[in-house]
Amino acid sequence: MDSARVREMVFHSVAGLAGVTPASITEETNLESLGLDSSDAVVLAMEVEELTGLEIEVDLFLRCATVAEAATEIMAIASRAAVGTPVRG
Repeated sequence: MDSARVREMVFHSVAGLAGVTPASITEETNLESLGLDSSDAVVLAMEVEELTGLEIEVDLFLRCATVAEAATEIMAIASRAAVGTPVRG
């Protein structure tokens, strides 16, 4: 799974949940600016888990300042999973 694909999945998931177009999500977009909250973070984590097969902790979306930062963290989780390092995100 490459970083561009992970980024695209995260941006699309966030956009769908926020009711905006993926093109409106930028590197600097944060979840709060889209009106998303902790309940939405649960939905995002579940959706990304389903799309990637990775275990994603809900707080990943709460602690990341931007959507791009969340995508970067998810890519790091994917990389650790690929080399057999214990994964929790």
